[in-house]
This record gives sequence, C-alpha cells and structure tokens, in this order.
Amino acid sequence: MQQEIEIKLLNVGRAAAYLGVSAASLRKWSNDGLVPVYRTPGGQRRYSVEDLDQFMSSMREPGRYAVPRLGRGASVIGN
Repeated sequence: MQQEIEIKLLNVGRAAAYLGVSAASLRKWSNDGLVPVYRTPGGQRRYSVEDLDQFMSSMREPGRYAVPRLGRGASVIGN
C-alpha cells in the first residue's frame, strides 16, 4: 500500500504572513536562495510550511545565514 504524502504549499502572501514578514522580504530571500521556492506552471511562487519552518530555525542559529538589513537604519558598505 502506497502512502500519500501531502505537502502544504502557501502562496507568497500567506507564507509571508506565516513568517511575520512582508511579501517583498520573502521574495527577496527566495531570489537570494535563502528560502526554497516552488513555481507553478504560471510562474507563481509557492512555499512549503516545512521549508519556512527550517528557514526560521536556521535564522536562530548564530552565523548560519546573514539576511541583509535594508531600509532605515541599514548600514551601507562601500561607495
């Protein structure tokens, strides 16, 4: 008997709300390769809850990943 595995995928808005961040931040992090993203045939982003949980856990580990601060209060390097 085969086991059916169900993976819960969230769109970018729901995934961002799940993490408590903006959709723009989540898009940037997935573009930078920090958060795995799946694409629908139409090109829309989908995120698995398991991947989001792993990302949040990794952010609590010192030195694992560095998410750059953008916006007010961000330090600019160079130039």
